[in-house]
Amino acid sequence: MTASSALLGIALHPLTPFAPLLGGIFGIAVGAALGYGKPAWRLIAAALASLPLLLMTASWPAFALSAGVLALGALLPAARGIRGAMTVMLGATITLLAMWTALRFDHARATAQWPTMLTDGASAAAMGIVGVIAMLPRHIGIAFDPVQGAIRALPPRLDSEVRALCDRTLAIWSDVKTKLGESDPHLTLVRDGVLKTLEVAAKSTDAQPQGATDEQLGRRMEDLDARIAAATDDEVKQQYQSARAALSDQAKYRERIRQNHERLVARMHNHVAALEKFQLAAGGLASARAASAGATAIQQLSDLSRDVAASGEALVEVGEA
Repeated sequence: MTASSALLGIALHPLTPFAPLLGGIFGIAVGAALGYGKPAWRLIAAALASLPLLLMTASWPAFALSAGVLALGALLPAARGIRGAMTVMLGATITLLAMWTALRFDHARATAQWPTMLTDGASAAAMGIVGVIAMLPRHIGIAFDPVQGAIRALPPRLDSEVRALCDRTLAIWSDVKTKLGESDPHLTLVRDGVLKTLEVAAKSTDAQPQGATDEQLGRRMEDLDARIAAATDDEVKQQYQSARAALSDQAKYRERIRQNHERLVARMHNHVAALEKFQLAAGGLASARAASAGATAIQQLSDLSRDVAASGEALVEVGEA
């Protein structure tokens, strides 16, 4: 890309004052064609990118239009959708920077004494060097793993048992993702099951008793019982009895919360066990595929998929209860 830009910049020197830019544009197109094929597509894009320089007043809007057309031709078809649009936008920005570099190099004081042909060639080469960076966005992939995001969102005050279940779930996810591959339809099911586990784990902190401990409540109730027995004034005795009843209600609430938490943890254990069965079946599927006998393993995996889905729904119901 750099060499072709330099040679074209020198070759175009006698024809146009835009030789550095045109040489860089066609040099980038040639480099993209050599690296990624589709030479006709690249050269047509370079020719279209040259038109703003030749037909419009030399200005940054014209340069930006030229850079956008060149990036579109040099980078596509690299990706589709939002990623493709972002790739082209980033490539166009870098191409515009490359054009600015060529202009700065062409008008630099250090090159003022050089032969103009050599200056044009060096400026076009500088544009080609920066243009190489414009090719990088097509090799950059943006990936977001929602499981990792859910792990980071877990509250820090999880109890040790729930935290251990989360760690086990994460290990299952990493293993199954490796065995099945991103394109396997069963992977989405496992991801949903893991996310449900982490979602319920995050809610488990709400299903833990807060405030005074059972021991503290017990001592306060014993103290109130003693005060009630020793009270001689009816008003004082009534107030102590009301306080004692409130503490008794607190103890009942705490017991109910504790039971809900135990049910949630038990359901999490059951769900993680279902994921572990699926993990083993996924390993069997990988072996069966290698032996060209995967029909039975696929059926087994599908059966376990239903178990994981049912377990996940039950887990969410417990978490919302």
